[in-house]
Amino acid sequence: MMSVSSQKGVGLIEVLVAMLILAIAILGYAALQVRATAATEESIKRADALILLNGLAEKIRLNPTGDYKAAVPSSLPNCNSGCNAANQALYDLKQYSDVAGSKGMKVGVMNCLNTSASQERLCLIAAWGETQPITDAKATPDAPAVQNACLKTDGKYADDSSCLVLEAY
Repeated sequence: MMSVSSQKGVGLIEVLVAMLILAIAILGYAALQVRATAATEESIKRADALILLNGLAEKIRLNPTGDYKAAVPSSLPNCNSGCNAANQALYDLKQYSDVAGSKGMKVGVMNCLNTSASQERLCLIAAWGETQPITDAKATPDAPAVQNACLKTDGKYADDSSCLVLEAY
């Protein structure tokens, strides 16, 4: 049988080891919370982008002859006495671009890549962060593709892009 004097301090070591294990567990939980917060923010951005792009797709369906691939105008066209199809498209683009801007996003419309000419589709793109919504599908060595674009030149999502693409017919 061991004497009491030879076991002095053993309880303190057990407490220190337990505190170390608890500290590691708390750090792991904190890291998990940070990742969960980032995933929630990404989910909110994707939901906002989907709602925005669905609304723009409905506007395109209502105005099928409008050119929605045009650049977003800096000001709203004057439609007081009615709009033609082109001005209505510019009006819609400006409104949706402003809404996207208020949510920290950028909106772009382009022909979907790698689709047939007989069934051309529009790709509606919402991008946030450093990602740009439009890519140059005809990139050459003299004119490289847009940096941080949402889509690659083959129509697939670029790595590490923060965007959502919706095809509209």
